[in-house]
Amino acid sequence: MTLSKTPCNLWLLYCWRFLLPAIVLSTSFCVLWNWWPVPRLQNSLQDAHRNSDVDASHVDSNHVDSLPNHDRNITVNLVVATLSNDDISWTENLGIPNLNVIRYVSDDMEAPYHPPVPYKGREALIYHAYMHDFYDDLPDITIFTHADETPWHMESILNSSMTFALSHLDLNEVLERQYFNLRVSWENACPNWINTTKTVADSGKLEEKHMHEAFSKVFPDNQVPEILAGPCCSQFAVTRDAVRRNPRSQYQINMDWLIETELDDYISGRVWEHMWPWLFKGEAVDCDVEWKAYCKMYHICFNPESRVRLTNLEEEKKYLQQKNGLLEEFLDLLGGYRDKKRLDEINAIIAAEVENALETGKTQERRMELLGDAYSS
Repeated sequence: MTLSKTPCNLWLLYCWRFLLPAIVLSTSFCVLWNWWPVPRLQNSLQDAHRNSDVDASHVDSNHVDSLPNHDRNITVNLVVATLSNDDISWTENLGIPNLNVIRYVSDDMEAPYHPPVPYKGREALIYHAYMHDFYDDLPDITIFTHADETPWHMESILNSSMTFALSHLDLNEVLERQYFNLRVSWENACPNWINTTKTVADSGKLEEKHMHEAFSKVFPDNQVPEILAGPCCSQFAVTRDAVRRNPRSQYQINMDWLIETELDDYISGRVWEHMWPWLFKGEAVDCDVEWKAYCKMYHICFNPESRVRLTNLEEEKKYLQQKNGLLEEFLDLLGGYRDKKRLDEINAIIAAEVENALETGKTQERRMELLGDAYSS
């Protein structure tokens, strides 16, 4: 089709001759401004590292020199809940002596280790199957995890990495505590996340209205606590003694409930997230002071100034992640890319703070000086 050369069409052609290059140039400028490695970003990161008293050039992602001196007499099983196509090669890089990796496969009933039925109860059915099957042959400590090396619920303070978290976990402290949830954060967890008296669905806690009935069926001889609270998300370390505080038959009861419940797989798995502390400790609430748990269990020990700085950074990071959706990026190209750069800066500052905290937590004396009672602020 050929446009007629009316005054209106001539005006449109004239405008587009200049408008299109202007759009291209503006877009290119926005991209270059936000993605080109200009000195301003380097300067802001250098300032951030100086504020944290850490030289970024010394940051080592593995932190080999700060790993706990594990007692080589402690025996450890790592039970990994997987699907058949999951890659768990990351488990080969863990700095834990005497580690025995046991892979349970939920969707392959021919696998050496598998739950009684497929696709039920998420990781919970696998965990109970292991405790039932290995009840008479448990190591000192069993660590239960999902298959993903970088799950969304592993905090940035723990490098969002299972390899980092497990390699820094103090096994002697696990033996003393008996049970420890690998995630520390109170977000959507503590101090009073689940109220078992509620019967109306909450969109953020779909399992809550089912908790009273589930608890009473699994633990029929116990009064149902009003409040259940503890960090999510069903990844934890537990000792032989803690598992055996219950008779083996308890784990069969737990499996039977997961297999027979009419709740869907997602909800029944979520229900069990809130009952592990009761199963292993007889406690309804398991909420350590966060910074003290990082220090005692992972030797990541922040000073008071760092704790304030990290709290502010995490709040800003959460805000930017929620704000930085696809629509906002489209409507605000420059601002969206700037938000991404700021998130990179925040992650760099947090990494520097963690490096400094690992240095602080190297010695038992310094940890004890900072800690005191892990349940007081």
